[in-house]
Amino acid sequence: MGRAKLIASVASESKAMSRRPWVVFFGAVALSWILLSGLHAEAAQRIFRLGLLIPESGPGESQTIKGLKDRLKELGYTEGENLVVELRDLKGDRSALRAEAKELVSKKLDVIFTTGTRATEAAKEATKVIPIVFRHPADPVALGFMKNIKRPDGNITGVAAFSSEMNQKRLEILKVIVSNLRRVHVFYDSNNKYSPDNLLAVQKAAPKLQVEVADHPVKTSDELKNSLDKLRARDGDAIFQIADDLVESQASFLFDTAKKLRLATIFDDESWTTKGSLATYGPNYTQMGRQAADMIDKLLKGAKPKDVPVQSANKFDFVINLRTANAIGLNLPAETLNRADRVIR
Repeated sequence: MGRAKLIASVASESKAMSRRPWVVFFGAVALSWILLSGLHAEAAQRIFRLGLLIPESGPGESQTIKGLKDRLKELGYTEGENLVVELRDLKGDRSALRAEAKELVSKKLDVIFTTGTRATEAAKEATKVIPIVFRHPADPVALGFMKNIKRPDGNITGVAAFSSEMNQKRLEILKVIVSNLRRVHVFYDSNNKYSPDNLLAVQKAAPKLQVEVADHPVKTSDELKNSLDKLRARDGDAIFQIADDLVESQASFLFDTAKKLRLATIFDDESWTTKGSLATYGPNYTQMGRQAADMIDKLLKGAKPKDVPVQSANKFDFVINLRTANAIGLNLPAETLNRADRVIR
């Protein structure tokens, strides 16, 4: 090989060697970017699993789940893409709650959402690990779900309406509707361990409004019907509902009896107004569902239940059924109707 060719060959190898570290460097950078992008894509495409445990698809449950799903979608969760929803609707068969709760836990869910006290109890028994978010009307501390609503001590948190306080407000509203209100009849299942607290709230509030409370404990639907049949109403009487599955299962019979006796009735959920109650005052379940969705979002992003305080329902609705008012001969002034969030005419 001539001298010139040798020099050219050495120079070429020298350039190749000088370029090689840069090729390796940029190749490593490109590979890292590809791997990092893949990890981000994998994280972005993570599929979350949410369980829903409800006693039945009643109006309250339907409104709650609608609010929940609408808000979750706004927060970026889409069913079929990054969210799987496992719904367990017991269709009124509360005896099956424990079995369905255990079955949900076996699905390795990220969060379980419950409506009502009994569904929450069933979920709590089924798991101490999976976060549970509830929506129900009572005080979760009084129910034994936790000791501190600001910092839940277990795997449970949620949205509560604090029914004892709500009962007091409903009694005040009933006094406005029925100006000559003197006595309220409260029917409840004596086997329901939550009824005493709700009844006590009514009994405490009644004297301030100069109202007497007549309580009617029953144990079966037949006993409830017999008690209603024997009811002797007088002027200034009304029927006041506290949350109770047994009484609510016979609501139609109760409303029919109240109309015959020309008695005012007030319940805790708007759906009862459409079924015949004179009035209702209670939490807006759609909004409670939206509040629960915000809490679920935090848990899915890694927060612990202890860092997600219990929320109070932040919207309550007052509804009047004017048809029922006419049926019992109650003349409601315009100012009372104007106070209602909705009037069924």
